[in-house]
Amino acid sequence: MQTFGSPLPSPGKPLPAVLGWSSATAAAGAVLFGLPGALLLGVRLFPWEVGTPWIQLVSALPATLPFTAAALGLALLAVWTGTRRHHRAGGQLVLALLLAALLMAQSALVLPRAIPATRAARPVQIAGPGPGPGLRVMTLNVGESGVDAARLLAEARNREVDILALPELAPQGLEALVEAGVADLFPYRSVDVDWVGVGSGLFSKYAMEPRRRVPGTEFHQSRAVASIPGTDAPVKLTAVHVQSPRPGLIWNWRQELRQLGTLPAQGPAGTTVLLGDFNSSADHREFRALLAGGLTDAAHAVGKGLAPTWPVNSEVPPFVAVDHILVSAGVKVTDVESFILPGTDHAGLVADLVLPAP
Repeated sequence: MQTFGSPLPSPGKPLPAVLGWSSATAAAGAVLFGLPGALLLGVRLFPWEVGTPWIQLVSALPATLPFTAAALGLALLAVWTGTRRHHRAGGQLVLALLLAALLMAQSALVLPRAIPATRAARPVQIAGPGPGPGLRVMTLNVGESGVDAARLLAEARNREVDILALPELAPQGLEALVEAGVADLFPYRSVDVDWVGVGSGLFSKYAMEPRRRVPGTEFHQSRAVASIPGTDAPVKLTAVHVQSPRPGLIWNWRQELRQLGTLPAQGPAGTTVLLGDFNSSADHREFRALLAGGLTDAAHAVGKGLAPTWPVNSEVPPFVAVDHILVSAGVKVTDVESFILPGTDHAGLVADLVLPAP
C-alpha cells in the first residue's frame, strides 16, 4: 500500500512521458546536441581552405564526440517513446540513423589518435644492428608571464631530460634560467631572445651547434644541430612557435606551417625533431600536410594524440592539442607524457625517443 510520494505510473503509460520526455522533446534535444559535431565535421571535410571563425572552431571537433553520442541516445529515445505511444516515428528513426552515421564519421577521424602505432620499447633480440641511443626531449611554451625558472629546471632534472625546448622565452625568462643554474643541467644552448620579437631557446646536455633561427617569422624559432653519443647522424632541432590563426594572420599561420615542412631537407642529412607550440591540431588540414611530408607526431604514435595541451591553468578546461613533438622517419617513439606548471596556458610534453642505429 502506497502511503507517501507520487502515485506510481500506470502500467500502460510510457515511462519517458511520465518523466517529462516526449518524442518531440527528445528529437529536439538530439538535434541540439548533434549540431556542433555536424557543423565541425563539415568544416573538417570541406575540400577548400576556410577562414575565421571555422579554422579556430574545427580544433574542437574531438570535444564534440560526447555530445554526438548523447544526441544519438536522445534520438533513440525519441524513436522508442514514439513507438510506445503508437505514433509514427519515421522522422525520429531517420534522425537516429543520421546521428549514428555522424558519430561513426567523427570517430573514424578522431579515435585513431588514441590507438598506439608503436609499442613501448622492450629488450628484444633482433637481427642486425640494434636500436640506436635513447633521447628524452621536453618542450613547454613558457608564456608571456613566464614559468618559475627553478621549478621548470627541477621538472627537467627529475624527468632526466636531455634536450629542452622553450618557445615564447622572454629576456627576463632567460635571465631567470641563468640565475637558476640552467648551464649546470644543460651546458649547451641555442637561444634567440631579444626585446623585439617573442623568443625561444634550445638547451641540451649534449654538444649542440646553434643554427640560424627559422627566417621570416614573428616568433623566433631557435634551431640547432646536436651530436648524440651512440649515433653518427646529427639531430636537427627546432623550437617551434607558429603564429596563431587569428583574423588577419591566417596566411602567416599557413605559411609558417609549410615552412616547417621544408626543414628536414635543409642542412646535413640526419634526424629531425620539431618540438613546441604549433598552434594547430590534427583537425587542421595544414598540420596534416606537415605530417604527410614524412614527420610523425610522437603523441599520436603512442596513442595519446587526444590529450589536450591548451588551455591549462584556465577557467576553460583544455580541449585541443596544439603542442607537439614531431620526429622524422627512423625515430621510434616509446612514450609521451604531459605535465602542467603554473605561469603558462600550455601543458608541457616529454617524449622518449630511440634514434636510428649508426
